Amino acid sequence: MKRVFVLMSLMVILTMGSVFPAQHTAVPVGHRAYQILEVAQVRGLIENQTAVKPFSASKVLSLLGQIAEQPDALSKAEIDELNSLITELQASYGTSDSSADMLFSTGYLRTFDEEKGLGAAFGITLGTQQTVSLATKEYDSRNSVVAFMKGDIGRYVSFNMDFGFLLDTLNNRVFLPSEFTIPGEGFYMGLTSGGSTPRSIPFEGFYTGLALSPELAVSLLDGEVLLRWGSIKRDWGPGLNNLMLSGSARSFDGIDISVNLTQWLRYSVINGSLGKFSLHDIDGQLFLSDYYGGSKEDKANYTYNNNFSAHRVELDATKNLTLSIFESTIWQKRFELSYLNPFAIYMFQQNSLGDIDDVFAGVDFSYTLPSKARFYGAMAMNEMNVVGDPMTMLKAPRNMFAFQAGLVVPLPIGSFSSMTLQWTYIGPFVYTHYPMREFTGAIDTSLMESTDSGGDTVSESTLTIISDQGREFTYDSSTDTITFRPRGSSETEDIHLIVGENPEKPNTTWYSEDGRTMIEQSGDQYLIYETYAETLYVNKGENLGYPLNPNSQEILLQFDLGLPKGWTAQLQGKYQARSGQYGYEMYQYMYYKEDDLYPEKDFWGNVFSHKLSLKATGTKKFDDTPISITASYQFLSEWDRPITNVDEVFFDGRYTEFGPWSDAKMDHIVQVGVRIFF
Repeated sequence: MKRVFVLMSLMVILTMGSVFPAQHTAVPVGHRAYQILEVAQVRGLIENQTAVKPFSASKVLSLLGQIAEQPDALSKAEIDELNSLITELQASYGTSDSSADMLFSTGYLRTFDEEKGLGAAFGITLGTQQTVSLATKEYDSRNSVVAFMKGDIGRYVSFNMDFGFLLDTLNNRVFLPSEFTIPGEGFYMGLTSGGSTPRSIPFEGFYTGLALSPELAVSLLDGEVLLRWGSIKRDWGPGLNNLMLSGSARSFDGIDISVNLTQWLRYSVINGSLGKFSLHDIDGQLFLSDYYGGSKEDKANYTYNNNFSAHRVELDATKNLTLSIFESTIWQKRFELSYLNPFAIYMFQQNSLGDIDDVFAGVDFSYTLPSKARFYGAMAMNEMNVVGDPMTMLKAPRNMFAFQAGLVVPLPIGSFSSMTLQWTYIGPFVYTHYPMREFTGAIDTSLMESTDSGGDTVSESTLTIISDQGREFTYDSSTDTITFRPRGSSETEDIHLIVGENPEKPNTTWYSEDGRTMIEQSGDQYLIYETYAETLYVNKGENLGYPLNPNSQEILLQFDLGLPKGWTAQLQGKYQARSGQYGYEMYQYMYYKEDDLYPEKDFWGNVFSHKLSLKATGTKKFDDTPISITASYQFLSEWDRPITNVDEVFFDGRYTEFGPWSDAKMDHIVQVGVRIFF
């Protein structure tokens, strides 16, 4: 009888809380609702859902309502959690009025005109997260106040406008590298130090930053067509983080279109503008974005000016088997109709445009064994050059593959609990791309000789020119070197013009250490080519895809547990290995002129880093107060061997030599977070 009463309460909430089902803004990726929907899908409580997230609030509420209509298949704990979650979502996305006397219990004011279908809510969200290493005493502190206005314009349109103020001190050393991300947009600055911006992470103190996630959403044809224009996190694919567009990636402003063409065929497409974050390095490692420091003239040399286009087709081959194909491209900001066409095939388009953009493509599948498990797998590639038997294809250096496989098993404990086991492999040079260079100047050695007043020939030993990008290049004939200062560096670099030992095939092309500057000899001239654009698979300096370096593997085991009285828990273990054969940094790219000189891939024969992470997280949400508290403990262990010939490694990572293995370094990380008015 009690179960029937709870079910009736749920139905009242669903039918009375929102007169117009126009709440189409996104439920953020990572919300507990997605875990519930995942388990419910495996258990057959709802139909097969798209792997393109986030979902709109109206869709999430509808799916939760479908689950709630099946009380005989639910435990008491699951009914209680559904009740609580639907109440929370209705409070956040619903249309019920909230007056000033309720401000301190809800965090917002809201009014809604049922006759016109117009309404808006105004409010704030407060958050803090403190992370500290018990071994080193280093810490990371993140604190935010977000003001928002969101609401509905008629039956089909919803919007969200927000403004977040951050006060943070960031420290990557208290995170697993693949889990560290930056919350701010664009840059941080010191309000008490003349607006100065930090150059590196870890920060030396607290800096202020901004966070923005505006969104405009339109839902048509009873939700079968969704159009969204917003800067939000997205998660495209069946795994925990995915190969093409991962839930861990930084948000970017984009226009999404998702269409359910039939009950068994779905199509999604996005066109977006990727952003930058002003930072030079993280712990000495180059940050893959333009740094805002320096003179105004430097802005002409910004290189990370890119757009992102992606699409995905999902086909339900059977009731339990979904097959998908996906494709994306990073392309320089320009008016390019070829990629803006939602039905274009990017691989063909970029070839016809001159092969200057970074294309990534793949396939994945998801198979549900009803009430028992869901299996999924994905394969993606930046390039495939060699076709043959499977082992030949996997080992070929120019076949740039990434793989993922996993399974999700519902657990008969708690509320909508599950276990996920996942393996991910990111091959060498995956997510990387060669830089785009342009001719910026020439050193003419014939100008180093002149005639004096007596008619004798006088030779200068050095000659300096200024390139079109504003850098000095000095040629020294006595040492046959060209000296210059690479972009973003405070130190000079020498390019030694060594012609090689083979007189029949002398070397006439030389590169800087990072491969971004090229010198080419032509007669008496040394032609200079400098990078003007980078199309790496990054947004705001962080990977858009799976958060691992190239040439890495990860095994992940995760338990997500729903517990009574508003508690949830997550137990997670990760093992990560990194290989240093070649192509192990995002900044490295394959030197195609010598692709035949690369040895076959040998991942385990060149591993130089092992990482192990064990993490336990608990979250408590209070029923009568809009507060959630999260606490976690993480054990980290790392053992590695150094690259001993760093100065001799080619820009693609070849020729690495390793030192001896170090003893394991261990750390214990504690994190506490609070959100108010979530």
